[in-house]
Order: sequence, then C-alpha cells, then structure tokens
Amino acid sequence: MAGLLSPDSSFYRALNSATDLVILNALTILGCVPVVTAGASLTACARVTADMVREEDDYIVRSWWASFKGNLRQSFGWWLPVLALLVLAVAENWLIGGIRGATLAGALTGLIALGTAIVVGILSWLCPLVAQFDNTVAGHVSSACILAGAHPVRTAANLAVGVAPLAFFLLVPDARGAVAWFAVLIGLSFTGYVHALIEKPLAKTFEDAQRLVKAFASKGLVAQDPSGA
Repeated sequence: MAGLLSPDSSFYRALNSATDLVILNALTILGCVPVVTAGASLTACARVTADMVREEDDYIVRSWWASFKGNLRQSFGWWLPVLALLVLAVAENWLIGGIRGATLAGALTGLIALGTAIVVGILSWLCPLVAQFDNTVAGHVSSACILAGAHPVRTAANLAVGVAPLAFFLLVPDARGAVAWFAVLIGLSFTGYVHALIEKPLAKTFEDAQRLVKAFASKGLVAQDPSGA
C-alpha cells in the first residue's frame, strides 16, 4: 500500500492527474458561465493540459488564471464570431425542422453538421495556439486552419473526442446520467488533455505554422489586425 502512495508510483501520478483534471474542469466551467468569456476559459484549459502533457503542471489554478487573464481581451476577437456561427447553426437546424421535404431537410441538416464540424475541428487547434503563442487573431486563425487541413487525421481525432460525449448522451438514453457526471467532473479538461496528447508530436509544427502565417502576412497574403487583437 505504501508503494502505491509513493509520489514516484504510477498510481499516485494517475491519481494526482485525475485530481488536477477535476480542478481544471471546475475552473473551466466557471469561466464558461459568462458565455462571452468561454473562449478565454477554453484557452486557459488548453494551456494547462499542454503543461500537464509536458509534465510541467506544478500550479494548476495559477496557470489557468494567468492564461485566462492574459488571453481574455484577444479571445473576444475569435470566440464571439465562433459563438455566433454556433448559434446560427442551432437556429437554422431548428428552422429546418419545419421543412416538409425529408430529402431536402436531411441535406440541409447534413450541410449544417459539416460546417459545425469544420468550425469545431479548427477550434481544437486554435485554443492551443492562442494559449502557447503570441500572434494576432487573424494569425492564430490562419495557423489553426493550416494545421487542421495539414493533419486531417488528428483533426478528426480531436473532433471525435469532443463529440463522443454528446453522441452518447443523444443516442444512448441509459447513459445520460453517466455522461452528465462525466461532463461535470472532467468533461472539458479530459477533452483538452486528450487533444494535447494528440497534438503533442506536432509541437514544432505549431511553431512552423506561426512562422508561415507571419511570412504570408509580410507579403500581404494574410490580413493582420494592426492592433494585435
């Protein structure tokens, strides 16, 4: 028993990581309660989970709060448009419910689902970029699009990890209680942690994408916000 509780044991490290994920999830949920600050909250979550994967997670609360405050202003520049797109997708899907033609309704629903998947897939790269690099909103978004397109398998894996809980909730009624508890306890932080594991081998590629966007911007091929927002 003493061996299991040793700080060097695998069990102790796993227990410590699970506790950190619970704390991180609570912080991220609180940061998402004012919906307009959810972008900064998700970015802070991405920063901490990246640190956890690199085993640099000494101060979870302090790291989360520093990232949240540091990225709050800039996050409005990309999160509010994303939020508007997601709200529009939900509204359009609701309106499609009133269409009588099943074929047309199905096609439109599929297009909305595809568009939403593309946005979420890009978002899975955008949050880690914003969390770890200094750039403008346009630069970050351009880099995220480059990475999402250059690594479709990892993007699909990110998307699958993010969508799986919702799919279980909708498709498996008996699992809804368990999914709800999962979401409350570690849903967002666990998703961020798995995303960090998926993207870890591409750490150098992140930097290359940033340099590529800056090179494009220097030639006027990518619009940059002169304010740096």
